[in-house]
Amino acid sequence: MKSLWMLAASFLFSAMAVFVKMGAEDFGSLELIFYRSLAGVIMLYGFICAKGYTIRTKYLFGHFKRSFIGTFSMSLWFISLTMLPVGTSMTLNYTSPLFMAVFIVIGALLKREKLPWGLLGSIVLGFAGVVLVLRPSFDDGQLLGALLALSSGLLGSIAYWQIKELGQLHEPSWRIVFYFTLFGTFYGLIGNALFEGGLSPITTDNVIYLLGMAVCATLAQCSLTMAFGQGNLLLSSCLQFSAIVFAEIMGLVFFGDILSLTTDLGIAVIIVSGVIATVLAKKKS
Repeated sequence: MKSLWMLAASFLFSAMAVFVKMGAEDFGSLELIFYRSLAGVIMLYGFICAKGYTIRTKYLFGHFKRSFIGTFSMSLWFISLTMLPVGTSMTLNYTSPLFMAVFIVIGALLKREKLPWGLLGSIVLGFAGVVLVLRPSFDDGQLLGALLALSSGLLGSIAYWQIKELGQLHEPSWRIVFYFTLFGTFYGLIGNALFEGGLSPITTDNVIYLLGMAVCATLAQCSLTMAFGQGNLLLSSCLQFSAIVFAEIMGLVFFGDILSLTTDLGIAVIIVSGVIATVLAKKKS
């Protein structure tokens, strides 16, 4: 049941989003990618040295593919957030589990294997809950933003598949996340210099946002990598929707967001889909 690590990842990603929202006025998107990645490199390298582990790997190209696709996917989503309502952008970004389900269906059909209809149905049900919570809407001229967010969802599912492949090669989760954060550090720093005009000043007021974001992001990536690398892909994908539930609760607690009846219904649907998927996966194992 390593897939249950996705619940920890979802909670931590939601907490990270709180810190990102608080620090967004002081830092650019690529700058935030740089800081969260740099802190992850420092934290993980300290952990690796303390444990006597090594970052040496026979699968450097595999790490590069996972890191590039995952980081580029995140960049597309950040850009789409500037072009679309938040709910629409997040909904399209959370099509990753649907794409993952499509990949698995295609693979099962090619191998003439039995399709896991229960888990596939749970993913569709969970996405329906996401739509109820976020209630996406489109205006004229937002097609490009929608395509970017949808592309982010597609690339995200490919990145998760890469994690699964590295996990099957017995690459530990900390090494996968280390190379991901190392790539993100250079990606964010170069992107910030080219498109955002350099790093913003860090003060005693905003440093807490960077530290909170970085710690949550690093722990979340480790949990996500554990879930996709060693768990059931469909169950991990379905439980990924729980991030929406945690995000709504944190929005209520930290920002005073009001939850409507439709939002409550959507949260209930997401929880039910996660429970069904977990029970089905446990029976299958």
